[in-house]
Amino acid sequence: MLQPIKRDELLPKLASLLLAVIFTAVFFWLNSRQYRTFQLRAPDIAHFDQAIWNTLHGRFLFTTITGKSILEFHFTPYMALLSPLLLIWSDVRILFLAQLVGIAVSGLLLYKIVEDKHPLLAPIFLLAFYLNPLLHQVTLLELRRVTLAVPFVALALYGLYKDKRWLMLIGLGLALLVKEDMGLIVAMIGLYLTVVKRDLKWGIPIAVLGITWTLSMLMWIIPSLTEGDYRQLNYFEDWGGSLGEIILNMVTHPLQVLQVMFDEQSLRGLWLSLLPVALVLPFLAFDVFLIGLPAVAVMLLSSDQSMHSLDRWYMAPVIPVIYAAVAFGLTRLNRRYARWATAALLGATIIAYIAYSQAPLGGRFEPYRYRLTERHKATWELLEAVPDEAKVASQVAFLATLSQREDVYMYPWISIGEENVDYFVLGRDFAAYPLQIDEIGWEIENMVADPDLVVEMEANGVYLLRNGGEPLPSFPVNQVAEEAIKLDRFEIAVADEMGVFRVVDEEPLTVWPGQQLRVTLYWEAIDAPEAERTVSVRVEDGSGALVAQKDVMPSNGARPTSWWQPGWNFRDVYYLTIAPTAVPGPATLDVLLYDTFTQERIPFEGGEEVLHLFQLDLVSQNPEQKVEG
Repeated sequence: MLQPIKRDELLPKLASLLLAVIFTAVFFWLNSRQYRTFQLRAPDIAHFDQAIWNTLHGRFLFTTITGKSILEFHFTPYMALLSPLLLIWSDVRILFLAQLVGIAVSGLLLYKIVEDKHPLLAPIFLLAFYLNPLLHQVTLLELRRVTLAVPFVALALYGLYKDKRWLMLIGLGLALLVKEDMGLIVAMIGLYLTVVKRDLKWGIPIAVLGITWTLSMLMWIIPSLTEGDYRQLNYFEDWGGSLGEIILNMVTHPLQVLQVMFDEQSLRGLWLSLLPVALVLPFLAFDVFLIGLPAVAVMLLSSDQSMHSLDRWYMAPVIPVIYAAVAFGLTRLNRRYARWATAALLGATIIAYIAYSQAPLGGRFEPYRYRLTERHKATWELLEAVPDEAKVASQVAFLATLSQREDVYMYPWISIGEENVDYFVLGRDFAAYPLQIDEIGWEIENMVADPDLVVEMEANGVYLLRNGGEPLPSFPVNQVAEEAIKLDRFEIAVADEMGVFRVVDEEPLTVWPGQQLRVTLYWEAIDAPEAERTVSVRVEDGSGALVAQKDVMPSNGARPTSWWQPGWNFRDVYYLTIAPTAVPGPATLDVLLYDTFTQERIPFEGGEEVLHLFQLDLVSQNPEQKVEG
């Protein structure tokens, strides 16, 4: 018969569940906000999301972003088990939620270890776990393979503590399916059982399983799935070119191993990793702490210096080991010393949180990552306009938003060639790996200038470009200057309150002070122009006053007329903002050419120096706002 839970036992349990819910809710909001503001820190989430989505559609863990299965880089078949979640909510954020729930549950499993001996201290232990800056860093990196192993490592350690071998084995088995290097932790748990618990029946087979799994993955399984060399060995290229050579050099050069492992960056990484647990608390159960040390040693021996800092996602599976060591240690202390140790744990965690947590109120919190602006909202409107069945190439900032489709590519890495892509999504001042911000700006200039691409939509420097198809509405001009420069036609668009440009196909156009216009000129080089010419696009009111003007060489200076070659065709875009002093009444949109150096106007055929392109109607304010008023 089940015994009723006493009130003094119920409150700590409810408090712990509440902590888990708060942790999940806060970090789900933060992750979701990063997604909404296009601040995801790595392109991997798009690879994983499409691979999981593709699994539901008959292509097992395959992604067009790399043109390969994600198993070719790491052995992570567990990812396929997440695919049913997309049937519940076909949104990448459900994968964030799944990872967060796993981390929250990890805390509860470790909490249960402390609760076994110190039920009143267990919620404080759990609070310290959830406040750990290292955990926040891992969590805010969206979805990572190794982070998915955290709840399974915690489950295995809980089973180890409770002497429930099958529960432990379930956790270890699932961890192995998450990432191949989980074999190190499996081997160390087997060693712990063998040496500490004297359980040879379970310990030796588990240790052999972990070692065999790791070596077989590194030497045979993953290389057999990979085209070319197994890239993971590149992390240790300073030690040798093959696994055998790497191991031999490490064994025969122990002093060099120590120098590499404990360089300045590594010592700082170890300090930051252990500060939240008061530096010494994991040593209360050093036998348990040893389970995670080989995984840390692998990072510290890497040729990649970024791994020596022990940040980003690398430490994810070690975090439950560190806290399991603290939890085991607390159960080995009497009530008095356990209280002091728990107080030290919470105090050190708070200090670390204030110093370098990336969560709100933490020392490394970056508010801009979560600030949703009108530009972000307009960009979402643009992304939602991409047809579901279209082949899309996007820069990395928008990739996760577009990943649940059959064909998606990361610009400029497009395996099928740009000519076979239906839509491009590119934006200025957004993450553009492998390109820099200025490089993506240049790419945008060139693509916007290409008349074979249709600017389907534009919002505050973000472009949806359609490859071919029906052009947008435009107005013919067919005027030639100097028998060389032909203005074939033009488009005009206006920006709405969110900054999304809408193409106009009827005149006159009503505009008002502050209204932004986009004027697109289509040039053709009949011959090489005689000299450098500047284009002036302007709005002139009925009295002849200029209320908007943009003077620049074609393509914002990127295509000066001195470069033109006969037969060139390109799109030339100008942005105008109606001045606040504009007087209501009729106005015209005009264009003229002049010599860049002498300022002499260059007439079009028939002697016209100024081409009147479009009729405008200037009003005092936005008509919609007037109606609302």
